[in-house]
Amino acid sequence: MSQGITFQGLGSGLDTGSIIEQLVAIEQRPVTLIQQRQATLETQKLAIADINSALLNLKSQAENLADVDLFSITKINSSDSSKVSVSATNDAAIGSINVEVLELAQARSLSSRSFSASDEDLGLAGEFVVNGVGIEIASTDSLIDVRDTINAADAGVNAQILTVADGDNRLIVSAEEVGAAGFDLRDASAEDVLQGLGLTSAATQVKNTFADGARSAQFLSDSDSVGTLLNLSSPPAGTVSIAGTDITVDLATDSLTSIADSINTAGIAGVSAAVTSVDDGGLMRYQLEIQGTTEIVDNTGAMETMGVLDSSGDVVDEIIAGAETDAFTSTTTSLGSLLSLGTGPQGSISIAGQSVAIDLAEDSLTDIQTRINDASIAGVTATVTTSSHADGKSQFRLRIDGTTDLVDDGNILESLGVLQGSNSAFESVARVLTANTPNQVRGAVLNPVGGSGAKSMEVASDADPLSTTIGSTASGSVSIDGVAVAIDLNTDSLNDVRDKINATGISGVTATVNTVGPATFELEISGTQTFDDDGGVLQDLGVVGANSVATDNTRFGDIANVNVQAGDTVSISGRNRDGDQVAGTFTISNSNLRIDNLLTTVEGLFGDDVTAFVDAMGRISLADNVAGTSSMSLTLTANNEGGGNLTFGDLSVTTQGADARSSELQAGTDAEVRINGITLSRSTNTITDAVEGVTLTLNQITDEEEVVEVSVSKDDTTQLRSQLEGFVAEYNTAMGLIQAQMAVDTDTGERSSLTGDATILGVQSRLRSAIINEIDVEGEFNALVFMGINFDRDAELTIDDARLTEALENNLEDVQALFVERGSTTNEDVEFVRSTTRTLAGNYSLDVTQAAQQAELLGSVDLSGGLAEAQTLTITEVGSLSSTAVVELTAGDTTDDIVEKVNSALSSEVAEVRRGSVANTTDGAAAIDEDTVFADIFGAGVVNGDSIRIQGTTHDGSAVQRSYEIEDAATQDIGDLLSEVRATFGNDISANIDADGRILVTDNQVGPSSLTVTLVEANEGGGNLDLGSIEAETEGRFPMEITAINVDGRLQLRHDSYGDNSGFSVTQSVDQLGLATDEVRGADVEGSINGEVADGFGRILTGSRDNATTDGLTLRVTTTQAELDADSSDRGSVGLVYGVGRSLTDLLSFITDDIDGTLKTREDAIDDTIDNLGDQITVLERRVEQTRTHLVSKFATLEGSLATLQSQGDFLASQLAGLSSGRG
Repeated sequence: MSQGITFQGLGSGLDTGSIIEQLVAIEQRPVTLIQQRQATLETQKLAIADINSALLNLKSQAENLADVDLFSITKINSSDSSKVSVSATNDAAIGSINVEVLELAQARSLSSRSFSASDEDLGLAGEFVVNGVGIEIASTDSLIDVRDTINAADAGVNAQILTVADGDNRLIVSAEEVGAAGFDLRDASAEDVLQGLGLTSAATQVKNTFADGARSAQFLSDSDSVGTLLNLSSPPAGTVSIAGTDITVDLATDSLTSIADSINTAGIAGVSAAVTSVDDGGLMRYQLEIQGTTEIVDNTGAMETMGVLDSSGDVVDEIIAGAETDAFTSTTTSLGSLLSLGTGPQGSISIAGQSVAIDLAEDSLTDIQTRINDASIAGVTATVTTSSHADGKSQFRLRIDGTTDLVDDGNILESLGVLQGSNSAFESVARVLTANTPNQVRGAVLNPVGGSGAKSMEVASDADPLSTTIGSTASGSVSIDGVAVAIDLNTDSLNDVRDKINATGISGVTATVNTVGPATFELEISGTQTFDDDGGVLQDLGVVGANSVATDNTRFGDIANVNVQAGDTVSISGRNRDGDQVAGTFTISNSNLRIDNLLTTVEGLFGDDVTAFVDAMGRISLADNVAGTSSMSLTLTANNEGGGNLTFGDLSVTTQGADARSSELQAGTDAEVRINGITLSRSTNTITDAVEGVTLTLNQITDEEEVVEVSVSKDDTTQLRSQLEGFVAEYNTAMGLIQAQMAVDTDTGERSSLTGDATILGVQSRLRSAIINEIDVEGEFNALVFMGINFDRDAELTIDDARLTEALENNLEDVQALFVERGSTTNEDVEFVRSTTRTLAGNYSLDVTQAAQQAELLGSVDLSGGLAEAQTLTITEVGSLSSTAVVELTAGDTTDDIVEKVNSALSSEVAEVRRGSVANTTDGAAAIDEDTVFADIFGAGVVNGDSIRIQGTTHDGSAVQRSYEIEDAATQDIGDLLSEVRATFGNDISANIDADGRILVTDNQVGPSSLTVTLVEANEGGGNLDLGSIEAETEGRFPMEITAINVDGRLQLRHDSYGDNSGFSVTQSVDQLGLATDEVRGADVEGSINGEVADGFGRILTGSRDNATTDGLTLRVTTTQAELDADSSDRGSVGLVYGVGRSLTDLLSFITDDIDGTLKTREDAIDDTIDNLGDQITVLERRVEQTRTHLVSKFATLEGSLATLQSQGDFLASQLAGLSSGRG
């Protein structure tokens, strides 16, 4: 078959093309050999990739075996998992427990009132708080919008809409988590949004009270012994503890009075006791009251016998001392910001009858505390208390001690959690039906003529279109004495109107145009005063006035545009509240009958159990006289026998009848369970802390006397055995693949792709060594072979089931040590933390030359006697955290007072606050507020069409921008602008006007913030509006890790963290604390491990990178400098043992690393070789082409030479032939 086109030499007759190709083929042979080499290398790469994949699978299995949790062998079983399902860890003890489920934890759920539609504007505007998250709704929001806004807030609740029936839609709010805590819901604006939704009622109650005392039960005597009064044969006696002080009580001899005397005689700080009496129907009853503490411990039974404590040791009848707020994370940040409110409520609350002004947009807990105390309310004090949350953060409450007489204003106290709206004080509601069609009374005749005629206004022309004379273009089909006349004032003249009326031929009615003056005309309509306007035609002509809303006193003959005739009837049908059918007919015997006559007939048909009326819009309405659920319905059908158009429309439910209700559909409840006869409760159905190592999941309440048995055993090694089998299988797969890629066919001698590859040989050797090597652990289990895992004759791992079973059952801890990492130290002040893949196993010495230290300052002045004057203390944290706390100290503050104030400020979370630089007024003196319209801002000159550009960055630094347009400066106010500002920032800020008329913006997220706010006044109308630059006043921060301590009356400040990166400095407005102002820092631990340098960070000491043995070895060193100074720097040794799982994981990580692993390096080398070979091919192919070109040129020259010689030969032959011919 031809391989191309060739040409024989024209002159030589040689196949030059074939000769050239053969010569080129000789030159091409090295290229072919190289390409074959490239193909071989590509095959090797694929083989290495397959090996790498298999080793990654093996690495995953090794990692599992290196996990301590795998060796959890506890087996747990429930006798009825449909009631109680269970799980356990290795910490669970062998045995069984009996479980009875008495109550399941349930999620709290609330329902709103009924709404007729879910997609209509509610007309509610304001803010409320759900679980500490502020939620704002607008008056245009529907029930659907409110649902979506609540869900978007991610506040730990779910909102849904339940459609009970047509016209009955309700918002359901449920807690995401079960438990008695449920969720917190508070109105946070004066608009009472939650009340409007029907989630809470107007009734409020104190939410958070606190007790400061206890009462006993009542007795008939204060002087007889309690044992005698209770007729006890063996009255309890012994020692009870009250506020930490022991009191001896013997009920056989002690009366209430003697017990009170014993308590008072003990002189317990802040505690007093008294016997009070009450007249109970002429019978005096006495009880013991202990004031000042609820810390009462009774091991004798005396206090329980007296009714002071219950069987659990809790106070039975607490003496309430006051109320407190919910917990907050800061004492210095405004409460409005902490509650994520766009505009914090403000007003004057009442405490024990005295007013206290509060503004949550600016006031913090400390501010409110100061305001209450400054009010000097008799017997009332306010303090801020501190406690720790479960997450370790400080939390603060404002405590109002001395009264629970609290009256809210603007929902300030409800926002703070002092008061809460009731979920149950909802009265029953009567059903109301309302028609959808209003009726109107026709407009009165403005210019009557006698009793049967009317005139229009005077106009300047009777022939010109009325649009030119009275300026009206109204048109419509008016009714005159019941007859329709089409009039268009845009084109009709007064004469045209006259002619159109007369042309209809209305019986007894005549229209004329009267000439009133030289150029003045009027329209007169004689014969009737019954006019129904349409489109305002007759009103603009001055014939009649505007229509008005119908009332129950309206005559049927006066209803506009319906033309009621005598004899017309109205059919009445419906159902009463019980669902019984109601029907009847009302006859309009004459047009003077009134709507009230129809309403009376309706009420009579319903047995006078309803009230029928006309509402303010002229619509028929029907209200049930009995509140509660109702089936009442009504249909009014105007039959219009006289040809009229009377209609009342359809009556539908506008107020759903409802029985007295609670908005709480389901109270949040805790789970109650009895375990081995002991009853306990938890806020969740998953109980993890009752039985160590056991998790109980409660699914159903058990039947009476039914017990679910939960048994725990220690014999479940199923998962561990499965992982070991998987490990062996993956090892054999990987090693089998390696062997296959390195094999040589003994029959043919053919080599596999990786035969003799040094890298793969090395990998194979190291993997095998990792399996057979012994581990440095105590006991006989220091190699896999001792637990039944060994190589067979084919070099495959196998498992001896009997031997493995024996090891797992009898030596599980030894098996665990054989696989996992174990770090140990010989010094109790040194803790092994972790190692890395770069850390070698071994036993290393530890030398600590410097202990980690905290930054601290100790004052030189004893402040126990109190400060001489007020001062400001500023504490600035340095290092990686840079935060500042400002603490205001007052004259007389003792060391304890100072410590409390400093720690309160330092442990508070703080939100960023930014305030405008310009204070605007309305008159040069009075500050603007949110209700100030732009036109009233003094000297601003704001006009319609001005705009303000809102721009800045959010808490996380995202840029935002939008424009606010002032379309009507006389109605748009500063509050509208602030709403737009809040919306621009995703409602994640509070924006208000302060008392001076300046813009005040607070971040609604605490902590360091990137918040910036800029308002750019364009003043397009030439005005001078200037809201100022809004600069940072308070920087946001998290709690500062610094603690104040009272050291023998002196103030000490100490950083909570260790190391050079943790420090602080202080400044004082008055130097009276004895504190140095120099910056102080802690010190990092310093030392070496195994003689190799280590890096210190606080108390953490880590082997430096590139260390030969200890790279990445991390220790926690808690040794103090005093201990080092007293002893030496030698801190013992650190032992690090890697089991097979850990060592194999590290080895495989090194081999399979996708950046610089052994196999990746080998693949990269192959790629480099392939690339180099490719470069060689390129050079050789260029050389081949050059050879081809050279040969073609040479052969072409040869052919040319031969052609010339041939030509010359031919010429000579020709000449010779000529000579021969000549001779002849």
